[in-house]
Amino acid sequence: MYILKSISAAFSRFWRWIRETAWVQPLLIVGGIFAVIFSIPKFTTWFQAMSAEGSSGYLSSFRLSLEGEGRVDIIDGKEKVAESAADALTRTLAENSCQFVQKEEFATYADFRANLEESGALKYGEKYFLAYVTRESSTGSENAKTGFETLEKNWNTRFAPTDSTEEFKLYTVFTDDTSTNDDDYTLDNDKKAFSRYLNKWNGGNGGADFFSFVGTDLETTWYKTNANIADSNYEHITMPDIDTFGVPTVFLVDFTETAFDTGRFGIVEAIFSVSGETDYDKARLLMNMWNHNNGDTDNPFTKEYISK
Repeated sequence: MYILKSISAAFSRFWRWIRETAWVQPLLIVGGIFAVIFSIPKFTTWFQAMSAEGSSGYLSSFRLSLEGEGRVDIIDGKEKVAESAADALTRTLAENSCQFVQKEEFATYADFRANLEESGALKYGEKYFLAYVTRESSTGSENAKTGFETLEKNWNTRFAPTDSTEEFKLYTVFTDDTSTNDDDYTLDNDKKAFSRYLNKWNGGNGGADFFSFVGTDLETTWYKTNANIADSNYEHITMPDIDTFGVPTVFLVDFTETAFDTGRFGIVEAIFSVSGETDYDKARLLMNMWNHNNGDTDNPFTKEYISK
């Protein structure tokens, strides 16, 4: 208590001296003005960050980083290309999706599941959405955010998966994400982490020829036919380029036994907009996508779909 009183007394004396010393007051006023001026950029940056977070905050909570994309490390005297978080998931898809392995390679689903476990694919789940979105304000990403958020909030209530034990799962990759090694490159597009990611998974820099096979295969889905989706959407997957890659592009990844039995597993569906007049319409589109094997005649992702 004595210490607090001493501090209070000292502060009171200091404040009285400021009030009684005329030349100090203009200095304080000028100093305060400069403090405000110099802090404006910080406030601007903060408000910009808050604005960006407002449109992408929800999607950011599911983000797979592109940090280190394309970086070459020297480990034990040998060059090794770094693997970003987005790379790690994509690698499991390139190793296990139906575009790259056949059902006949495994005697049973248990054998296939054991392989998924060994490759690390199951750490992401048996079934999930993978969405390519942007932090920059865009109608497409905002609609995706609204659809996913509404679906998650109403999961197993208003919107029910065919298998009630399935949990909502989503991973996002931001196409305008940055990496600390971006400036190591000379070409403008190569300075963008997502461009290097697309190049890697189209057969470059030690990656698999992934997107070309996936894009071609997705053109054979029932949704493409039922919803009359333009060929150009799939071509932008088959020949990926940062300037034309659709935002959003949403994949459904399905490694469940039902998907395995049909021979269509891993990356099984794609949409290029989360459309709908209401939030619930957008969520319903995503739920139909998730339930692509339910045989519902109202579900455009199924073979049994009947156009109204």
